[in-house]
Amino acid sequence: MDESSKAESKKGSRWKLLLWSQLILVLLWFGLRNIPGLEEKGAVGAVDLLMVLLVIAVAMIWLLFLSRLKWRVRLTGAGVVLGLFGGLVKIDGHTGSFFPQFSWRWSKDPATEIPEMTGKMAEEGAVIETEGLENFPRLLGSEMKNWVSDELLPDGWYESEPKELWRAKLGEGWSGFSVAGAYAFTMEQLGTNETTICYELRTGKPVWAHEEDVRFEESMGDDGPRSTPTIIDGKVFSFGATGILNCLDARTGKVIWGKNVLKEFGQSVPTWAKSCSPLVVDGKVIVTLGSEAEKNLVALDSTSGDMVWRSGDYKSSYASPVVATLAGRRQIVAVQQGAVGGYDVASGEELWSFPIGNPQSNCASPLVVEDTVITSSGYGYGTHRIQISAVDDGFEATELWFSNKLKAKFADMVVNEGYLYGLNDGRLVCLELKSGDLKWRGSNYGHGQVLGVGNHMILQGERGSVFVLEMTQEGEKVTQEVEALDHRTWNHPALAGRILLVRNDREAIALEF
Repeated sequence: MDESSKAESKKGSRWKLLLWSQLILVLLWFGLRNIPGLEEKGAVGAVDLLMVLLVIAVAMIWLLFLSRLKWRVRLTGAGVVLGLFGGLVKIDGHTGSFFPQFSWRWSKDPATEIPEMTGKMAEEGAVIETEGLENFPRLLGSEMKNWVSDELLPDGWYESEPKELWRAKLGEGWSGFSVAGAYAFTMEQLGTNETTICYELRTGKPVWAHEEDVRFEESMGDDGPRSTPTIIDGKVFSFGATGILNCLDARTGKVIWGKNVLKEFGQSVPTWAKSCSPLVVDGKVIVTLGSEAEKNLVALDSTSGDMVWRSGDYKSSYASPVVATLAGRRQIVAVQQGAVGGYDVASGEELWSFPIGNPQSNCASPLVVEDTVITSSGYGYGTHRIQISAVDDGFEATELWFSNKLKAKFADMVVNEGYLYGLNDGRLVCLELKSGDLKWRGSNYGHGQVLGVGNHMILQGERGSVFVLEMTQEGEKVTQEVEALDHRTWNHPALAGRILLVRNDREAIALEF
């Protein structure tokens, strides 16, 4: 073999070094991802990020120091990599597993300015309806069960591709839609303005917008408001990321009253901002407060905004309270950091409490089934089913079961015909309601959201696609997939009659079944 052939052989062996090193890393990556319990602890995203960085770092070390390529080629290659990540690709937030989300620098950006109000306002004196299946007046629906009937949907809707009614560019934020009559309401961050905005349901045309000169920014959870407005009695109640609670006229957007409740009660903004959707019941609007563990649940008069009562001894969670009847007593059920409790609607008296969850972040709303409360927390924790019973001196909360097979980080759960469905750190699972035993594990949809519809569910995947699945104990059965959005989506879907509204931090789409 001549000298040139030997040199070429040496160069070839260096390419093999790169291939073998990358193959070893990929096998290591695969092995780490399949460690028992790693997904159960929500650590897959961290492993993925670590391994991506390691793969890139090893490739760059090989290129610059071990490849034996000409220096011109080495520097050009390094320049291409740096140019790709520095000039063409940007980090566009993080997934719910903390993995960076990359996008091209020319990809869609969220809206930053108030759109032109081209929609038609309701006639003066018109009633903004919230009753009936054609409405979805608050987070989780009118009954706060995260489930709605499919009576208004056509036969076979779950197998038929829905029609796109409209698509609109939106501002940042993780608010969902609420629907009342012919209108849909949500919250968006438009530049420096936190905005509550009303759209025509069937056209997507903006009708009115109310602005607050405030902007919440946070690198992991991203920017903008998180809570979904509540519509009742012709009023819109919206709760901003920094604690501004507004009561607006649903027809015009005019302010009836508004205040920064965190500032008023001497509370600080939680790490990932306020995401509690207002609960309006018996003439009171009820929200959780801030980071201080002192009387962190507050009820305000829905007409005036004056305080009615304060209660609770825990730091604020990121979950929304619900109202339900448990053991014969109508009460507020609220998840805080470290506990779930029941509170008297009229006085705020704490009726019972049960310790739950990872103290870092309880996000999923409580789910009430008969006289039990189901709560779930991510970050490696799990799900409780708690029995509430009446006793001589009040109420007693006892655990029926606990399972770490369902850790709903910030996705709400749904119950249907004796089974509990939810996203276990992104993976769809089904648990038997009576025992808490795992029935099946399905695909990983990321940290999206779930809404029950009849015997099916609408699953909003984190990457933007919408899935329709049958709710059955037999296993995962996908009946429809719609490529609705193309960016990270944490927002809760809303179904009003036959119209499904989904959105993320840059656009919204209305689909009709």
